[in-house]
Order: sequence, then C-alpha cells, then structure tokens
Amino acid sequence: MSNSIPIATPLRTRAIVNRYFMKAKKSLGQNFLVDLPIVKKIIASAGVVEGSQVIEIGPGIGSLTEQLLLAGAKVLAYEVDPDLPDILYNELPAQIGNYELNDRFRIIMKDILKADFATDIADYFDVNQPIIVVANLPYYITTPIILKLMHSPIKISQLTLMMQKEVAERISAAHKSKAYGPLTIAVKKDMDVDFAFEVKRTSFMPSPKVDSAVVVLKPLEHKLLIEHEDLFNQIVKLAFSQRRKTLNNNLKSLIKDKDARQKLLNDLNLDSNIRPEELSILQYIELSKKIFEQR
Repeated sequence: MSNSIPIATPLRTRAIVNRYFMKAKKSLGQNFLVDLPIVKKIIASAGVVEGSQVIEIGPGIGSLTEQLLLAGAKVLAYEVDPDLPDILYNELPAQIGNYELNDRFRIIMKDILKADFATDIADYFDVNQPIIVVANLPYYITTPIILKLMHSPIKISQLTLMMQKEVAERISAAHKSKAYGPLTIAVKKDMDVDFAFEVKRTSFMPSPKVDSAVVVLKPLEHKLLIEHEDLFNQIVKLAFSQRRKTLNNNLKSLIKDKDARQKLLNDLNLDSNIRPEELSILQYIELSKKIFEQR
C-alpha cells in the first residue's frame, strides 16, 4: 500500500499490522490511533509548527509521529517495544521537505519513567528553545508519567497529552466537584490545565473499553509558594483518605487533639463539617502552613 495514505487511518494501520504480522500488545497499553482529524487536532492543540522540538512517548506504528514530522517538528520518541523501531523507520516518510528522516526523527528505546531527559536531548535539541511533549499515554502508567514530566530538569513549555477520559477529568476538575482530589492538586499546584477535547474509543484500533481526552498542561507563570511541600502532600493525602468523611475526621492521625483540630479550622474560617473536596489549593497551602506553625 502506498505510503501516501496516512498511518492514522484504518486502511493504512490495518495494512501495517498485516504486513508485519503484529498485534497490539495489551501489556504495553497499545491502541493505535486511526483518526486523522483527531491527530491533526492534537497537533494543533500542541502548537506544533516548523522547527518545533517535540518529545513523543510511545510512538507505536507512527500515527501521530508521521503528522508531527509533516508539520515540521523535530521528534525525539521514547519506545519500549523492540518490534517497533524497524516498522517506524520503514513506514515513516524517508524525506520530509528538505530533510532526511534521520535528521528529524530519533527513537530512544527506554522506559520513559527511567529516562534522563537532560542527557537524552543534549546533542539533539537546542535546550535554549522551547521543548514540548505530545503523547498518547498508556492508561496504566498515565499518572507517573505526568508527574515525571512535570518535575523534569529540562524546561518543558507545554504538555499535550491524550489519556483516559476519567483521568483527564480528575486532572482538570474544579474544587467542590466530585472528580477533584489529590491528582488534581498535584498537577494544578504547578500547571495551568486545559481539558481540550474528548476522543471516542472508536478512534482507536483495537478500540479500548473507555473514551479518552486530550489535556494541555502549561507551567504556571507564577508558581504557588508551598514552603513545606512534604507536609502539604501528606495533608492532601490524609484529607482525601476517606472522601465521605469530613476534613476534621481525616486529620485525626496528624492532629490527635480534637480541640486543636477545631481551633485550626476556626483560625482558617472553615466549617467543622467541611469536606476535603471543598477546599481550594490555596486553602490547602494555608492549612499546611498553619499546621507547621503549630508543631
């Protein structure tokens, strides 16, 4: 079949799968994206233009990679499936404008959670220019990947990530909502979060059991000041340890004295029956500050 047909189509994907006698590996969370309009929407959301420096996670058979390259990006891709590099180099366009594929595409066979970004990009990207991440994340390790990328030593200007819709809703949730929780706070304390759009399960081959969504994360221009981050994280974890119970109840293991807990809530103008999802991130920061002062 002609390589002029995009990989992100059912016809071309099916042909590649048949040609290499391959199957999507459930153990690696592989679901091939076969919806070209969705792929182009992802690339637009990422702001990819000629010369963009892009880290891609799990390129698969190249549905997203191909369109990133055609949009002018220079791509560094992380992959763990040893069967895929040969397929990618065979199926991706050998020539992209005035560039050879090897000029614009590099694949690193490494678990993204073990990646040393600073070393990996040192001789490939210009570290003084923006670096963006575009990825269709495996459902089973979405959260660890997001947290690793957020705390990367390299300066990542934007993350455009497709993930399970439920996780996207949790990350982007407003406080006082059902989805709001520790993951929301862990991400939003450092990042501006935009729930960009939904992606139906029918956009994949094979189709997963759930729908997906694309979320765009950008570092906050003005970082929130959290003086005692370990304590802050401990408090958030405790607060949501039993969602149906009050904040007062969930803080018992940290502050055993009932009167001390009530005074703490009073000092912060919080109702004694307030529930964990009712506090904003700023209120959790203030709560951790007060608890530290009272120790």
